[in-house]
Amino acid sequence: MDFAAWISDYRIYLESSGYAGRTIKSRLKHLNCLRGFIDARGLESPEAFCPELASDFIDYWVRHQPWAKTSKGFSRPSRFEAQHHIAIQYTLHCFFRWAHTSGRLRSDIFPWRPPVRGNYSFPESGDYLLFCEQHKGLAQNSLLQIELFVRRFDGYLHSVPVKKWNEMQSHHIDNFIFQQADKNIKRIQKVLRGLFRYLFSLGLLDRDWGSALHAPRQYRLAHVPQTISPDQVLRLLRGIDRGRRGGKRDFAMILMAASLGVRASKIASLCLEDLDWRNGVVRFKQSKNRKLLWMPLSNPLVEALVLCLKNERPQGSAQRFVFLRLNTPWEPLTPSGLAGVISKKLHAAGINGSGHRLRHSFASELLRVGVNLSTLQELLGHSHISSTQIYTKIDLVQLREVAENDADGY
Repeated sequence: MDFAAWISDYRIYLESSGYAGRTIKSRLKHLNCLRGFIDARGLESPEAFCPELASDFIDYWVRHQPWAKTSKGFSRPSRFEAQHHIAIQYTLHCFFRWAHTSGRLRSDIFPWRPPVRGNYSFPESGDYLLFCEQHKGLAQNSLLQIELFVRRFDGYLHSVPVKKWNEMQSHHIDNFIFQQADKNIKRIQKVLRGLFRYLFSLGLLDRDWGSALHAPRQYRLAHVPQTISPDQVLRLLRGIDRGRRGGKRDFAMILMAASLGVRASKIASLCLEDLDWRNGVVRFKQSKNRKLLWMPLSNPLVEALVLCLKNERPQGSAQRFVFLRLNTPWEPLTPSGLAGVISKKLHAAGINGSGHRLRHSFASELLRVGVNLSTLQELLGHSHISSTQIYTKIDLVQLREVAENDADGY
């Protein structure tokens, strides 16, 4: 195993990801010292390195670097232990995760922490989260949602107080759900149902409380989508300072969301190959119905995308995604990160709501000018026409307002 070749490849990765030269120089110093530590310990390969050796390596670093004792890495507050040098910890974590994702290591020496934060009043709460991650194979966003409500329920039982699972009664469940009534009740009950069935399978509950939970009836088309007026959309776009760093990127993203009505996840996953400049169209991959959605590129949107790619896309980046982070590493924006950017711009313009309202506004404007439901269904990428029918209520509300205003004159 040529560890020096690993370090050389890692340096190329850091440079291509846009890391500052000072950061690269610091991390290479740590890794060259790590190579000496591995040889001194007689480790056969970096695979034999483990988190327990991190503190020993830091001691080795201090002995071989006379200036290391005065480094700010020991005094800077961090989530690591006090005697652990924060800069070296970051170097170790980032390097070994890169080696694992690039296929050089079979196992991840420093895996991401499971979604179990802190201590629970009931140890089984944390065990259930690990069960969801390791056996149910849920996505990270689903695990975070489950962790949120399991933690709240665990804290509620501790405050009642309930000391054993068998002491839990139906009124405890009802009171907790009532406290969380402003949240998604159906999702809360789904999380609790899974937790109760897990505890019942372990014999910690004397009955299956999960079967007693019934989600409230929800009616389709019960709510009216919240929209943003065209004047507010114009105010939002005009409020973006395209002269500042990131302004051209943010303007292009928001203009695409407003003029094409696509979700934040579709904009975040957009690649350079999806832009057909010659024919003036853009391609979106639909995750729900697994179909391709072709949308036209207007001249203002083409201009905004060109300015973004020419002026704000990092030179030499190997990423094929259109919209990247402003800071290193130059990775694609996540859907939540992109939605957060749009939400901040909305709030800065004095507009309430999230970026998804741009999609609702797009649909309502098309209906207003006479686009039929089947065409709107295709433009929004809906699998079923019932998902599109919710936007017909916007016209009904506006029609009712017109009728009431006209009735005032009689």
